[in-house]
Amino acid sequence: MKKKAGKLMAGIFMGLGLMVSQVFAHDLWINMTDYTPALWQHAKYAPTPRAKTVVYFGWGHSYPVADFISDRVWGGLERIEPDGSRIPMEVGSEGFRALRVDMHTPGARVFAAHTKPAFYGPVEGKKDFHQIYYEKYAKALVSVLPQRTLPLDGPDSNPFATPIGQKVEIVPMVNPNRLQPGDSLEVRVLVDGKPAADYEVTASNLVAPNARTEKTRSNAAGMAKLTLEEFYGPWIVTASRSFPATGEKALKCESISYTATMTFALPFVPEI
Repeated sequence: MKKKAGKLMAGIFMGLGLMVSQVFAHDLWINMTDYTPALWQHAKYAPTPRAKTVVYFGWGHSYPVADFISDRVWGGLERIEPDGSRIPMEVGSEGFRALRVDMHTPGARVFAAHTKPAFYGPVEGKKDFHQIYYEKYAKALVSVLPQRTLPLDGPDSNPFATPIGQKVEIVPMVNPNRLQPGDSLEVRVLVDGKPAADYEVTASNLVAPNARTEKTRSNAAGMAKLTLEEFYGPWIVTASRSFPATGEKALKCESISYTATMTFALPFVPEI
């Protein structure tokens, strides 16, 4: 991808005090300290090559973190390896549920998380009836590099183009970890593996205090196109839709809400 002028974001934790209001309350997203970690080897400290990142979770109203996610809400996390195998992962039990992850081979990995389906917001005067039923899904795109070189080497392929099977899922049409500020990102929104129309799709930098949120809606083919503005660093794409409850759900709530998030990073590539 052609490099555009951009601003280098400082470390992700710098953004903790510079949160940007989030449009949708109580979404789930996956934060990474490094979305493009490189394999590293040391005779004493890392005799076997490894790349590491720390995973921690966003839950609430603002980026990059807002609140702790409780056991009542938390569903689970897994990692999809380059060969397609799936590894269930145990997260931390408190706070942002952080865990360190070591990976020993290069290639693309998807971290996928979800909440337990739940009802929220009791309706006054109606017993066992709620305002909304919701399901939340999240994934993070990680590219493990064979060495500390950027941009990514090799053919301009997209290992993240294959859906991983979340009920509600955002699938990028290009590898976002290859993009630069100013590039466009086209995604497809799927529900139960089928294109989903009329989802609101947004994109925002996770840590920039003055980041603008790009908004659009998915078309009949589930496609949406967003421009990633001038910031490097971690980004989030969100797809959400609410609609009146039908069938058995209508006996328990007024509406149904589905939300998916996808996080990745625009890596900083210094001028040569």
